[in-house]
Amino acid sequence: MKTKHYAILGIALFLTILALTNPNQEIHKEKVKVKLNEFYEKEMAKNDNTSPNQFSQAGKSMGMILAKSMINMVIDNSISSSNYILFSTTDVTWEGKTKTVGIGVLGNVFLTSNIDDAIKK
Repeated sequence: MKTKHYAILGIALFLTILALTNPNQEIHKEKVKVKLNEFYEKEMAKNDNTSPNQFSQAGKSMGMILAKSMINMVIDNSISSSNYILFSTTDVTWEGKTKTVGIGVLGNVFLTSNIDDAIKK
């Protein structure tokens, strides 16, 4: 085989690997859920005034559970992904507008700084 054939075979193999490892929509949603939960936990830690009262601690725990379930509901309804065979994008639809906030390739999802800006708002 000539060098040209090896190059074509290598490119075809790489494209096949990209197509087979393209992350699905659930992986995109899970990545955004992790990001939002991390942000929420950081914000709660900033406002954490440790109280010895067990009722206030129980209230905080219940609030965290409710907030996490609310985050999961919002993500399930507003996050989607677009599949382009070799890669995919993470899309957020909010108030009728769709914005791309991440890209998925080789089994991983990489979120852009757009999602950080959106979370802070």
